[in-house]
Amino acid sequence: MRMLCGLSVPTSGEAHVAGYDVYNETEKIKKHIGYMSQKFSLYDDLKVWENVRLFGGIYGLPKQQIIDRTDKLLKILNLEDQRNALVGSLPLGWKQKLSFSIAILHDPKIVFLDEPTGGVDPVTRRRFWELIYDAARKGITVFVTTHYMDEAEYCDRVSIMVDGRIEALDTPENLKLAFKTDNMGDVFYALARKAKRGD
Repeated sequence: MRMLCGLSVPTSGEAHVAGYDVYNETEKIKKHIGYMSQKFSLYDDLKVWENVRLFGGIYGLPKQQIIDRTDKLLKILNLEDQRNALVGSLPLGWKQKLSFSIAILHDPKIVFLDEPTGGVDPVTRRRFWELIYDAARKGITVFVTTHYMDEAEYCDRVSIMVDGRIEALDTPENLKLAFKTDNMGDVFYALARKAKRGD
């Protein structure tokens, strides 16, 4: 994921993100993507509205647009009453929603989510996927890493890596057909058995 975000240089292969080459156009890539880390990239000691405006500035949005989008975002998330609350005081589910919404504040072509639902309960996980669906309906490509194979069922396309290489890439339905199973967990285990573990 660091390579696709333009933060690390690949040692081999080819890749383009949002139409830009990962070797030579990393700065252009950074302008057209959003990113949400596993640990939530918000600042706990800043207020909710301060986090939104900070990242709006980092993404290069004009001042008035930042103000307008901050108000709109807080209304959509029903966080208007929590506008001045420190992010650190919010429940985990609210932090998660806010972090994702900030990651797409600048309407990126693609957003990378690094295990965004780790450590949250199943109900909150399902609600978070509704946010992902909303982003996809707006034309944003959503790239998710997850260890929850039930989440793979929600995706249009799944890539499973073994020993740093892509071993499977297809729709969940096609992968299940290919491996003669009715769940993605079995697909994953079948591929994981091929892993060469060091001594």
